[in-house]
Amino acid sequence: MSGSDHTHSFAAPLFKLEKGFARHHYVPIPMDIADELRDAGIRRVIVELNGREYRRAIMGRKDGERYVVVSKEMMREIEAAYGDTVLVDLRPDPDPDRVELCEELVATLDQDKKAGERFYGKTPGMQRSLNLYVSGAKRTETRIKRALELAHKLRTNTLYGDRQNDG
Repeated sequence: MSGSDHTHSFAAPLFKLEKGFARHHYVPIPMDIADELRDAGIRRVIVELNGREYRRAIMGRKDGERYVVVSKEMMREIEAAYGDTVLVDLRPDPDPDRVELCEELVATLDQDKKAGERFYGKTPGMQRSLNLYVSGAKRTETRIKRALELAHKLRTNTLYGDRQNDG
């Protein structure tokens, strides 16, 4: 299905990218659909894979291919493996700046007001990256430890990229 609302449905294989530091599974977006979304300025989408919805960014490779990253957790949820064909429904994210945070990070930022202020002052993309560092841990204890480390770095301006005089 394709329409002026930039909603599309298609079937696509689940591939694995293993190049340099990039190692992940992904679903390629057909070039005509990718071009339409790019031309419309759409960079974040709601992707439905085998009936399960996820908020994702459209990623690109140097060769021009556009794709959506699929995590191992997503693969388990949609019951798919490398090489399987999945059913894809793709539509623009109506709230592209929305950032879903893990509960450990939310609780830590609620308790550490200065860290929370610095965190929420960052771009949505940076917030997603910092959350991924915390939420990527399998164990709750590790997520709590990472959230506390991150809050300390935010509060003390020692996060990678901070300058000594940042406030």
